[in-house]
Amino acid sequence: MDHKQMLGGLSVAIGALAYAIYLWRTVEREGIAPHPFSWLLWGCVTTVAALAQHAKGAGPGSWVTAFTAVVCFIIGTLTLLKHRWLFSRFDWLSLTGGIVVIVFYIFTKNPTASAALATTADVLGYNSTIKKGWINPHSDSAISFALNSVKFVPALFALNTYSIATWLYPATLVLVNGGVSAMLVARRRRAGPSQNQS
Repeated sequence: MDHKQMLGGLSVAIGALAYAIYLWRTVEREGIAPHPFSWLLWGCVTTVAALAQHAKGAGPGSWVTAFTAVVCFIIGTLTLLKHRWLFSRFDWLSLTGGIVVIVFYIFTKNPTASAALATTADVLGYNSTIKKGWINPHSDSAISFALNSVKFVPALFALNTYSIATWLYPATLVLVNGGVSAMLVARRRRAGPSQNQS
């Protein structure tokens, strides 16, 4: 096993820890309530990002992206079934945007343009989660978002090739996931303690 495979495996291990915490907190009776459309959107666009990375020979650096896509669909479906939601027009547009990104990739087979589009749609998809977390910072997991930031760092070093199609998506998520985690922590300090912090 070479060092890139080890880094790719480390990324998946960090992701598995992040999502184990997240799923545990989601299924708890008084646990967190992830926004389902954010997670379903992320499932769509992360699938495209993983396909773009694969097409450009990303190698072990793409393992965590593919893993993440699967888990995003699981979390989105789980929270959609567990809670009652009222979705805004923006929520519906975000989810539709994720589907459009998949259709774009299927018809164009352009990894670079698809990765850029997936990254843009992914960042826009954070709007629902950020709004929910700003209002109720205890409704999401700061630890999981922090770990989901960290997991892409070794993945970037595990890439076999470097192009917009391979590095743009994970590099962006290092920043965005870290930003969401910091926002949740800051808002919790202002809001006060909760019995179920994570």
